[in-house]
Amino acid sequence: MMRELIILSPELILVLLAGGILCLSLFTSRAIAQRFMPLLAVSGLVVLLFLVGGRWIPSGTAIGGSYSTHALSQVFKTIFILADLLTVLLSWPRSDQPEDRSEEHLGEYLALLHLSMAGMCLLASARDLVLLYVSLELVTMPLILLVAFRRQELRSAEAALKYVFFSALASGLLLYGLSLVYGLTGSMNIQQCASRLTPGPLTTLALALCFAGVGFKMSAAPFHLWTPDTYEGAPIPVTAFISVASKAAGFVLFYQLIIGVFGADPRLLETLVATLAALTMTIGNLVALFQTNLKRFLAYSSIAQAGYLMIGLVNPELLGVTSVAFYLLVYVVSNIAAFTVVNLIARETGREEMQDYVGLSQTNPFLAAVMMLAMFSLAGIPPLAGFLGKFYLFAAAAEKGLYWLVLVGAINATISLFYYLLVIKWMYIVKPATPESLIDKVPLSLPGGVLLVSTSMAMVLIGLIPQFLHWIEESVLLARTGF
Repeated sequence: MMRELIILSPELILVLLAGGILCLSLFTSRAIAQRFMPLLAVSGLVVLLFLVGGRWIPSGTAIGGSYSTHALSQVFKTIFILADLLTVLLSWPRSDQPEDRSEEHLGEYLALLHLSMAGMCLLASARDLVLLYVSLELVTMPLILLVAFRRQELRSAEAALKYVFFSALASGLLLYGLSLVYGLTGSMNIQQCASRLTPGPLTTLALALCFAGVGFKMSAAPFHLWTPDTYEGAPIPVTAFISVASKAAGFVLFYQLIIGVFGADPRLLETLVATLAALTMTIGNLVALFQTNLKRFLAYSSIAQAGYLMIGLVNPELLGVTSVAFYLLVYVVSNIAAFTVVNLIARETGREEMQDYVGLSQTNPFLAAVMMLAMFSLAGIPPLAGFLGKFYLFAAAAEKGLYWLVLVGAINATISLFYYLLVIKWMYIVKPATPESLIDKVPLSLPGGVLLVSTSMAMVLIGLIPQFLHWIEESVLLARTGF
């Protein structure tokens, strides 16, 4: 019993953190709560990051074999926890405006983040179809509330409604697919389902239905329609969290369900994933060319990044799994850095349009430099982390002989460089029409500074130091019997 509790400790700690934050919110004054709730959240996540990232949690099973933890699941949990930690720093309340109504329900906001994160961690360790589906719903339901968190804003309510609709549709399709899998195999255990499934029309239908549900979480075309409006309408920290943590959960779900259950027919999966990868990154990149709102711009950039990540999914072997996990880590730090700059400027000025950043390098050189690093990393410019991440994704496809997919990825990477350079052009090259059009100096709090400096250093160091990649590769080797 005690061993099972230790194995389940990441999820239990997250639930206890959520409960402790809610108790602080309910039973202390607002001033005390706003000071200590973020500290409690960050402290708990740092401890959890050390425990999980350092592999102090033992491998093993729990809940009657429905839950299993191993080295690779701990890699994905580390990425989830890192995304949660960076989002909490991004959401840190402003001490200069303690009465800001947008931070009135900070306790509920942080608790929902942690509950969604608990669902993601459960998802990475689920070995049973029921636990897999329940974990996915635990991820999604808090996110719906977070998207609608600013309920007084019309666009936030609209974004949440669209997210609910598409999420319900995806969940229904996924549940129908899972019911077909159970009917065909008579088991809920993922390993048993994989061994009992045989090729046939019903198996293909179940794969298509499950893939539609997973594609929603990954923002893969043609299941991406919810992404731009949801990203634009949600609060910026929530948008950042959905764009990194929720997307990472979608790729973990793909490994757990699509490869774990339907991996017996690798040629069909390879063709399906390669086709959708090419479609996803092409649609994301082409539509991003015409965006002027930075949140919508980053939404279509996120869709394109999902396409790049799907390139690694065509190869379920060591290089493919390693490249996807590594690029998820790269994507977390790069995207959070970009959203931090957007959040700081929008919170102080209300500006979210790309042209509003004209002359930003003059008034806020540090913010402009971080944004430039993030754009270059997302575009895959060496020696930043994004270049190494894309290189290994392309290498994974080349290992499977899919050279046409590598070519499509390279062409799309060139297209993406153009629109990422547009942001840099507005910040560094375009001259402001009037001094009034410049953004004033944006004050930087300690948590905001720590977040910007840490993500900037990570974008550089991950690209230069291969230890991060070796850590992931070693974890994949240790857990080859896992996913």
